[in-house]
Amino acid sequence: MSLRTVQVPRDEWTPVLKAFSAVHEGWPVSLDILSAPIGAQPEITELPLLGVSVEPGDDGAITIAAARSAVDHITHVVQAPARVWIQRTEAGTSAALEIESADGTKTILRFKAVVPPEVVGQMASARR
Repeated sequence: MSLRTVQVPRDEWTPVLKAFSAVHEGWPVSLDILSAPIGAQPEITELPLLGVSVEPGDDGAITIAAARSAVDHITHVVQAPARVWIQRTEAGTSAALEIESADGTKTILRFKAVVPPEVVGQMASARR
């Protein structure tokens, strides 16, 4: 499966991440933090995605939330985000979301499985 990475322009972060969250809410995700001082650190492992949002304010922090229940809930905040990319398959299905902070730290949100676009459409219709 071939993947392509698309950078999201900063002025489109809010609507793109809102749409991304609407499509992928409830999908099992894993989240890793990559930085020079700590290397690769897993933070979320296969929890259903609640959403990804841009916080109002000067630095526009990006919040990623996942939870299996009210008790099993994790929120990760990316401070001072500088760049956002979405990795997609040739068919246009999202495979991962990558956020790079101003200090070079990368936050990578991956789906447990990549779902074909036609199944995504069926899932979205079923939730309505």
